[in-house]
Amino acid sequence: MAIQEVRGTFKPELIPKETGGDIDDYEDALHVLMKFMGSMSSALEQVSGRGANAIVYQAGKRMGHDAAKMMEKTDNLEQAMDEMGEVLGHEFYYRMWKPAGQENYTIEKGDETIVKLLFRDCVVRQTLRRTGLPQKGPLCYLLYGYMVGAVEEVMDIKGKVDIDHVGPNACLKTLTIKWGGK
Repeated sequence: MAIQEVRGTFKPELIPKETGGDIDDYEDALHVLMKFMGSMSSALEQVSGRGANAIVYQAGKRMGHDAAKMMEKTDNLEQAMDEMGEVLGHEFYYRMWKPAGQENYTIEKGDETIVKLLFRDCVVRQTLRRTGLPQKGPLCYLLYGYMVGAVEEVMDIKGKVDIDHVGPNACLKTLTIKWGGK
């Protein structure tokens, strides 16, 4: 296969799967990109203060909506989480979680459905560890927005993500969806 140079604005799906290069080149490039993102996140927080989280949350939400347009629509939260895990899980490996003694993954409270999500292998957390930045900052809000945008797109509802726990090996989040449309 002949490798062509791609310039300008393009859609990621138009990039050929085989782009050449050694895997070590990609790993080095990824590490540089991680440092760049960490530096940008830190600078954004210094300049914008607490507003940085809101800015990147909205950016992540837009990304989530775009990514989820390829997914099948459903009104079943567990089915949506499974579908999203297949598509989004390559960047953010997560699974639904329930405490011992809880029968189902989802909890129904009036017009809301709640599910706990355990994020294990997360590119955001790895970036923060590599750059020495704390969790719960702007890059984490990028992920929260991403998840909310994706679930809103797949289920046509309103959603929010709250932090239960952050740690070096996993993070636990609570996803709450509100029934009744957007």
